[in-house]
Amino acid sequence: MDITPGSDIKIEITAAPRREAARKTLTRICSKDAAIVKAHRYRKNHRPSWQDWIRGGKYWHHQMKSRSMATLEPGKTYQVKATVDVIRDLKSVAECVKVS
Repeated sequence: MDITPGSDIKIEITAAPRREAARKTLTRICSKDAAIVKAHRYRKNHRPSWQDWIRGGKYWHHQMKSRSMATLEPGKTYQVKATVDVIRDLKSVAECVKVS
């Protein structure tokens, strides 16, 4: 795998990861896709107002931990910027992805 840092790379999921650590690593890498970052930022800033309460004279907001928008189904593609940490993580999950 010969990738230069700073370039844009396309990641295609070829198989579902079998190990839990590989699944978490691949989710973290795929979450850096520009479309997912934009959707996450929108969802974070446009939450419903009915989730805010006053509790003890202070505003209180309860927010559930959301699922990742990156689905690890075979055939899905993501485009991310190749940084040093992304390149290192891709080597550890090389059996599940095809990088171009």
